[in-house]
Amino acid sequence: MQLNTAFISELEFEANSTRKMLSRVPFDNTDWQPHDKSTTIKNLALHVSRVSEWIPLIVNHDDVDLTTSPFPPYPEIHSAEELTQYFDNNIAHAKKALESMTNEDIMKPFIMRRGDFIIFTLPKAAALRNMAFNHAIHHRGQLSVYLRLLDIPVPGMYGPSADEKRPA
Repeated sequence: MQLNTAFISELEFEANSTRKMLSRVPFDNTDWQPHDKSTTIKNLALHVSRVSEWIPLIVNHDDVDLTTSPFPPYPEIHSAEELTQYFDNNIAHAKKALESMTNEDIMKPFIMRRGDFIIFTLPKAAALRNMAFNHAIHHRGQLSVYLRLLDIPVPGMYGPSADEKRPA
């Protein structure tokens, strides 16, 4: 079995849940934040929508230096529809990158550095899991709390949420 098939299946499964969450982000209150030390809901939603950009970066590079930022500034997004379109575009690029990987590619080392300081060296499989998949799920969870605090119904991720009708 090709390992990339498992990564693609997980990407698609998690993307469906993330898309539901992003579709509920209120663009009439984008500067809202639950605490002064927290980011705004718009910045958090933009971050969630672009975490999958790590996937092609990890797939296509063996070494990334964060002193030369690999990501452009966030695009101008003005609605939940634009946000989900941006997210879907990032997922499509991520999926295409994963489709190109062999089992040998997935086990190659990936280095993240800041100049001469090496932050970590991991097999690409572990870098994908930590920097893309787990990272996205973590921030999606934060976004669910933001929605809850704004009294916006939270969609279920791995089953119904408290806002959804449970099957009989």
